[in-house]
Amino acid sequence: MTIVDRSSEKSDLESVGCKRSGSLNFPGGDGNGMDSACSSWGAGGTSSSDTPRVKTGGCMGPTPGATVYSSSADRPKEQVVLTSGDGIALPQKVLFPAERLSLKWNQVHHIGSGLQNLGNTCFLNSALQCLTYTAPLTNYMLSREHSKTCHEPGFCMMCTMQNHITQVFANSGNVIKPIGVLNELKRIAKHFRFGSQEDAHEFLRYTVDAMQKSCLPLNK
Repeated sequence: MTIVDRSSEKSDLESVGCKRSGSLNFPGGDGNGMDSACSSWGAGGTSSSDTPRVKTGGCMGPTPGATVYSSSADRPKEQVVLTSGDGIALPQKVLFPAERLSLKWNQVHHIGSGLQNLGNTCFLNSALQCLTYTAPLTNYMLSREHSKTCHEPGFCMMCTMQNHITQVFANSGNVIKPIGVLNELKRIAKHFRFGSQEDAHEFLRYTVDAMQKSCLPLNK
């Protein structure tokens, strides 16, 4: 079922009729179209011809309910949202520019150290090894770029990961204990418990999330 608002439809037709009044020819008229302004026949006047013209009040004033602007400066400005080529809004802060991203190692490293299992910490060890051998992340961590500008006095997951990765490549061929990360386990995720066997993928997600929060203002 279609509902049509006849009052608004009529106003639209009247508006169009006023704009085109200079080119309208009515049957039985003088053939020259509407000679006078629409206000002359809108008030109920008749032409010199006996054929009555259409009487409307559309040009006498604004349509009831319409917003009237005194000038173009009073019109509301459209909010401009900058987007990328895929239509997604641009981020408020760029943590790492894409043009600096390199999937290759900046320098050749020997295989880093192994990680000792400290009691059901295999989930933590496996996730840390995946992050350690992610070349773009390790390139950034070994450059110490974050720690040079970090002013966080408390827990910072980026600084924690930087220290861990640095120790791994500084102890090639040996086995180290990931104490630095393990001590921050409850800050990474409150429900994690030392000695409990947790899910490796869940720990990886919370770790990456904590690293991102460390790069944002006030960790929010």
